[in-house]
Amino acid sequence: MILAALYYLGRAAQVLGMWMLLVDLFTAGPMGPNPRLFAAGTAVFLAGWGLTRVRRAR
Repeated sequence: MILAALYYLGRAAQVLGMWMLLVDLFTAGPMGPNPRLFAAGTAVFLAGWGLTRVRRAR
């Protein structure tokens, strides 16, 4: 039950991270995307990806 919750939390983090990346890319001005927002979106996405890799100990 807890593993399923972590999995879905990870998936939600992946969606949030990808949304942050897309917003940063589409609102970028002539200087390009904001490096801090881009890094935050990447970190959230990778943290979510890591949560989806949690497996039950055998």
